[in-house]
Amino acid sequence: MAEKKISIPVRTALMPIFYKDFHCLASACRDNCCGGWEIAFSKKDYLRIKRAAKSEKLKEVLSNGMSRLRDQQIGTFYAHFKVGPDGVCAFQTDEKLCLLQLECGEETLPEVCRCYPRKNFYTPAAREFALSPSCEGVLALLWDLPQGIDFWEEPLPKKDWGLVEAEPRLARFADIRSFCVDVLQKRSLSFSRRVRLLGVLIQRLAELGWGGEGVVDGWLAWGTEQMQNPSAAVLESPLPERSSFLSGNIYTLLELYQNTGTKEKELYRSLFSAISADEDWEKNGLGQFRIDTKQYQRLEEQLNGLLGWSDYFFENLMVLIAFYEMFPKLLTPEKLWRSYVDLCSLYSFFRFAAVCGCGQEVSRERLFQVIGTVSRGLLHNELRREHLLDGLFKRGGGTLENMAVLAGS
Repeated sequence: MAEKKISIPVRTALMPIFYKDFHCLASACRDNCCGGWEIAFSKKDYLRIKRAAKSEKLKEVLSNGMSRLRDQQIGTFYAHFKVGPDGVCAFQTDEKLCLLQLECGEETLPEVCRCYPRKNFYTPAAREFALSPSCEGVLALLWDLPQGIDFWEEPLPKKDWGLVEAEPRLARFADIRSFCVDVLQKRSLSFSRRVRLLGVLIQRLAELGWGGEGVVDGWLAWGTEQMQNPSAAVLESPLPERSSFLSGNIYTLLELYQNTGTKEKELYRSLFSAISADEDWEKNGLGQFRIDTKQYQRLEEQLNGLLGWSDYFFENLMVLIAFYEMFPKLLTPEKLWRSYVDLCSLYSFFRFAAVCGCGQEVSRERLFQVIGTVSRGLLHNELRREHLLDGLFKRGGGTLENMAVLAGS
């Protein structure tokens, strides 16, 4: 029997404290935001753009660079901008600026272009305002927060008040999610141990079902004790199995490499080349790919040096992703646990890709390029992400022991 839903009033806005500090880097950005995307939009956006065109140059770009989606279905979208094989939008100028915005103003852009990398949505906690880590400007903000991410809550204007229809258990989403973020930011533990501790806590919550009176309060109290004195499951978990960690991430890299555009493929190719034990790896076939584990370890040392032997950047990245993805998923015990497994898989691959990226250049800019490209490939392509995460789940299982391998490597 389906649970009767309740109406949860939403009267506040919640955002990372740096949300309002974000601004587009424009021509200073090393990696344009249109690479590898299908820039699709509504009929309303399409007609506004058509009416706004003034100069002959813009009209010509519009005729070649914007078209109706007549023979393909992308959700409810009506039209799209064409992106070339090099990942560049037809409206991008040589100065890496948008011709449409330059001539007609920001208000003429499709909603997707005006909002990116911002996203806002209503949850049982608040109207939440998030930023995607696929943007170099957002990653720069994370880099400049060695103290960690705080969140800011403020009243919503009355016109923006909302009601969220949800199962009664989701009334405690704010408390549960806030506690999960506290665990990810507990700096008395290494970040890998924090991820393992989070798994112990999520596993316990999934077993409890969190639906009964006082269950969440009891879980929060037990979790607070665990944070103060972590159990042996966290402190004495098995040593990471490097071969398992590497094989799972090579599988993800292979899937991204084979199913992406020219520009992104070049970056993924460079990640493969950085750790290959065979100079002719591409010619000989990716099915026979062999990793140079000693080279990977050398690159890992270089990444650690770039990060100042600190976990704070990846901590910030994963807290932002948890917020962006509305983690944890409190729909069923199975989906709750799976949301944790998926978060571990994402962390594992982001870390792996960042290490491989050092093979070309050890710099903040190169790190941002790799993280941004991976974010576009995984966070913004739902079908691809589900396919990849399903594959990882089936390959490695979803046990706490396997998550310790991912988190600890």
